[in-house]
Amino acid sequence: MRRVVASHVTNRKSFKWSLKKITEEADNLVRYINNRCVKNRGNGNGFSIIDLRLVVRQYSGNVARKMMFGVRHFGDGSEDGSGPGFEEIEHVESLFTVLTHLYAFALSDYVPWLRFLDLEGHEKIVSGAMRNISKYNDPFVDERLVQWRDAKIKEPQDFLDMFIMAKDTNGNPALSDEEIKAQVTELMLATVDNPSNAAEWAMA
Repeated sequence: MRRVVASHVTNRKSFKWSLKKITEEADNLVRYINNRCVKNRGNGNGFSIIDLRLVVRQYSGNVARKMMFGVRHFGDGSEDGSGPGFEEIEHVESLFTVLTHLYAFALSDYVPWLRFLDLEGHEKIVSGAMRNISKYNDPFVDERLVQWRDAKIKEPQDFLDMFIMAKDTNGNPALSDEEIKAQVTELMLATVDNPSNAAEWAMA
C-alpha cells in the first residue's frame, strides 16, 4: 500500500498539478477571513472575533476534498456561498473526532478483556464518526469507478483517479474497490490535521 501511494499518488507530478487547487483554497481562506472581518466591523462593535481553528480546519478539509475528489463542497456550501455547508462541517468534524480518539486513553488498551464493555464509549463515538465519513466519501468513489469502467474518464484529475489507475506488475488494478475506499479515508485522516495546525499558527 505504501508503494502504491508513493509511486502512483503522492509523486512530484501529482503535486505539480494539484498546486493550483491548493493555492486556490489558500486564496479562499484569506478572502473568507477578510469578508468576516469586514462584516463584523460593520456591526458597530469596533472589533471582530473569528474562530480561527474552525476556519482553518474547514480550509484543510477543502484542500483534502479538492485533491482527492476534485470538488470543494459535498453540498452547496453555505447559504451566502462564502463558507462550508452542513455536509462539509459534519465531514470535517467527523475526521477530527476520529483523530481525537485515536490516541485517547482507553483502559482496554492495557486490559484487553475489558474492550467489549467500551467503558469510555470511544468505540461507539468513532464508529459513528466513521459512518459519517463513509457516507460522504463512498458515493464519490463508487461514481468515479463507474465512470472509469464506462470510459467516461480517460485522464486522471485527482488522487482518486490515481488510486483507480494504479496497476500491479501484471497490469491488473493494484487496489480493490474496498481498498480504494479505505485508502481515501486514510489519506483524509492523514492530511487534514497537520496542515490545519500549521495554517492556524501562521494566521495567528
